[in-house]
Amino acid sequence: TTTEKNIVEWARVGGAEIIVEGTETFPESMERFKEGTCDLVTTDGSGLVGNKATETAAGTPGAAEWVIFPSAPISKEPLGPAYRQNDSAWADVINWTVHATIIADEKGVTSANIDDNREIDPEAGRLFGLEGEVQSAMGLPADAFYQVVKQVGNYDEIYSRNLNPVGLTREGSLNASFVDGGMIYAPPAR
Repeated sequence: TTTEKNIVEWARVGGAEIIVEGTETFPESMERFKEGTCDLVTTDGSGLVGNKATETAAGTPGAAEWVIFPSAPISKEPLGPAYRQNDSAWADVINWTVHATIIADEKGVTSANIDDNREIDPEAGRLFGLEGEVQSAMGLPADAFYQVVKQVGNYDEIYSRNLNPVGLTREGSLNASFVDGGMIYAPPAR
């Protein structure tokens, strides 16, 4: 992984002297950290936040006081859905399911108001199973993306429900919508 390179670079730029001790797995690193045999651990930010939340909930001594720094990532390592290679049909289904939640978020369509907003514009109509929908061409029911938003929510609802409780908020982050200064956007539903 790039984790070791990132932390060494970050320390050098910050003028810190560190001794890096690699482990085979992140859980092994966390055990050393909890035992006090190392001073810090590193992995993707979402992994750090999730681990802190899990350990705090489990009552691990001191976990609630663990500090995740810096507040901005030290490297750009986007995370997203993964699927096997050479299956473009499945890739389309996965990607467009995510895109549908993002487009719904951009349009202010939520699980609570989707029934009143299926026809707010032609793109919403296509996305939510009306005239010109694209889901059938993927082998999905025409209302597949309507069902996703109705049952699970738009991007913000999903994010807020799962990540806000562990301290990851969208506001001011790269996970904000592009209209709010973030990097989250989807191609048009056509």
